[in-house]
Amino acid sequence: MADSNTKFAKTIIDAAVKLFKERGYENVSVNDICKEAGIARSTFYLNFANKKEIVAKLLDDARVNHEDFLGDVVEADNDFERMWILCNRYLDVVLDFGPELTATVFELELMGELNIIDLVHKVDEWMIKLCRNAQKAGVILSPEPAEVIAPLSVSTAYYTTYEWAKRRGSFDLRQMTRQRAEALFDIAPAHRVSSEKTDRP
Repeated sequence: MADSNTKFAKTIIDAAVKLFKERGYENVSVNDICKEAGIARSTFYLNFANKKEIVAKLLDDARVNHEDFLGDVVEADNDFERMWILCNRYLDVVLDFGPELTATVFELELMGELNIIDLVHKVDEWMIKLCRNAQKAGVILSPEPAEVIAPLSVSTAYYTTYEWAKRRGSFDLRQMTRQRAEALFDIAPAHRVSSEKTDRP
């Protein structure tokens, strides 16, 4: 990346995201971004080498900030809900991107341009510990080892996101992810939530 800290970086990113969501990544050129942002091409290239770097910057900015969700984690009723809070941070980013831009992220990932899957699985260690605690507390009823089902739940959320992007957002991503997580972990009935409660943790 050239220098995404210049004063025009946010303007360029905002313009690019707007266009990516409206037209799709492949249908937006650097010239289109410059026109939308009201800048010269030279200004674009002082900030970003190409469109891909804009997407990479967006993903980098979206990484989990530990302090950002600490309050929610402390107030959660149980460790499965803490797992759900971690998942929700990921879903917040995806829903903000929208299906079109999320589909682009998957395309870039498949071409080896990004490394999303490794970033997604960075929470595996936390998820395993929380899963083990929730099993001991009787919230998660599945007898499978936490080391197996916790990373599997992360992969399930990742696949559900892929499916949602491929179908251009035709189903409620948060609700579907929650339902699949509850089924995978065999959550005790008292700790299952209705669809209207899945909007936020």
